[in-house]
Amino acid sequence: MTDFPVTDKGLKQRISSYRRSLTKEKQTHNYISDGYGKRYLLFCLYFLLGDHKKAQDYFDWYEKEFSDDVGDPIQLFCWAISLFRMGEEGKARYKLAESMLSNLYVIPFFLGHEIKKYDMWHSSNYDEIDYLDYLPPQIIDTIDDNDRNWMAGYYDSFIFQRIRKRYIEIYHDLDGLKGVEARSVLLAEAAGLLDLIQ
Repeated sequence: MTDFPVTDKGLKQRISSYRRSLTKEKQTHNYISDGYGKRYLLFCLYFLLGDHKKAQDYFDWYEKEFSDDVGDPIQLFCWAISLFRMGEEGKARYKLAESMLSNLYVIPFFLGHEIKKYDMWHSSNYDEIDYLDYLPPQIIDTIDDNDRNWMAGYYDSFIFQRIRKRYIEIYHDLDGLKGVEARSVLLAEAAGLLDLIQ
């Protein structure tokens, strides 16, 4: 579990440290490998700081620098809520859907739903139910009723339920499925589910 600073000053210092580290890596190697995941943690830090302008600047930089990055569940979650708080409804809705599919357990956790493990293939430890054990407490404490009501409105909507249901069906079918071609077809369909949001 990551230990985040508890003061604005500490958050700003951690943000500056991480940004310097990523910039230095880019300058030194002409690319950023970021095995530590600082690029994801910065979403949490900006979220906790509540500085929307600087957060948006970072979002733009991230999208340019990591255009094909799959992301991390808590990163996508913080991104979605940040965009919602910024009034970017369309972008926020899409990021919330991305967050939902990156880990099916995170949004129900924040909504106070009963959490059950799905009978399906999990492609990494990031999308397992145990990921909930590593959610930063400060993020949990920062989510308010307004955020929860907004999340619930979409999470319970027809389109989100449809996407989630099909995603679970696909990953259930992938569990134990042999054959590259058959798996590729299902994975391609799963990857295309977010297109229903736009």
